Parts: sequence; C-alpha cells; structure tokens
Amino acid sequence: MGWPPDGNPSEHTIRRWQRFGKSGAKLIWGGEAVAVSHAGRANPNQLLAAPHTEQSLAKLRITLIEEHRLTTGSEDGLMIGLQLTDSGRYSRPNAHGRPSRAFSNRHPLLDRRLGLAADYPVLTDADIELIVEDFHRAALMARNLGFDFVDIKHCHGYLGA
Repeated sequence: MGWPPDGNPSEHTIRRWQRFGKSGAKLIWGGEAVAVSHAGRANPNQLLAAPHTEQSLAKLRITLIEEHRLTTGSEDGLMIGLQLTDSGRYSRPNAHGRPSRAFSNRHPLLDRRLGLAADYPVLTDADIELIVEDFHRAALMARNLGFDFVDIKHCHGYLGA
C-alpha cells in the first residue's frame, strides 16, 4: 500500500474517505488538503487536483457517499467539500524536507524556522496569476465532480497567508 507520487489517492486515503462516510456526519469539510498544482504540493504524497487525478477524486467522493448511504440509509443533507491548497513556502513536491517553491512574501520567523535564505525566491505577479488560475481550474473540477463546496487553505504560512 504505497503512496502514489502522482497525486492520486492511496489505499489509505480511500479507506479514510470510507470512514468519513461511515461516520454518519452530514458535513465533510476538506477531508484532504488537495494541491492545485504539482509545485504547490506539501510533500510527494499529497493529493493533486489535475486532469490525470480527476477520476480518482470522483471515486473518493462516490466512495464516501456510498458508505454514508449504507450507514444512514440515505444521503439526504450530506455536504462534501474539497480543501484546495498551495503550500507556498512549505511546498516539498519532489522530496520530503527539500523546498522547491518560491513563496508570496517574506516572513522572518517562518523563513528562519524553515531554513530559507534571505534571498530565497519570491513569486512574481505573473507567477501568482498562474496560481490563481490553478485554484480556479481546481474549483471548477470539484464542482463538476459534484463536490458541494471548496475550502481554500490559506493559513499558517501557506501561500496566501
């Protein structure tokens, strides 16, 4: 049961979503932080909203709904959200512990804690526009897959914080 490095859910992730459904909860708010681009992934195992992962994200949602229906007898009132993120200074998409992403702003405390040099690259306005497009594309994908809402993760020093 390895973790796929391509952004698709692992067997562990699928099992966790089954358990969300079995819980009987009516609001599932961002069961996973799903990166909107490869470069914005917090680690090589993080889920990714991309054309090659679309069907597996759809399967996660369907798996949750099926388990919820088996547990509660219906899917009435069930709302499932997908949390979208770009990890900014925390991005480590290719190797754990090795930063590989510019970030939107300098933060002396966080940069020092992460060992980022004072001249570590900062995103350009054009880079930020492309990231906004990534969020838009991922949100449209979530809507088209039947998710009820998206949650944009911009806290704790992630890209938009």
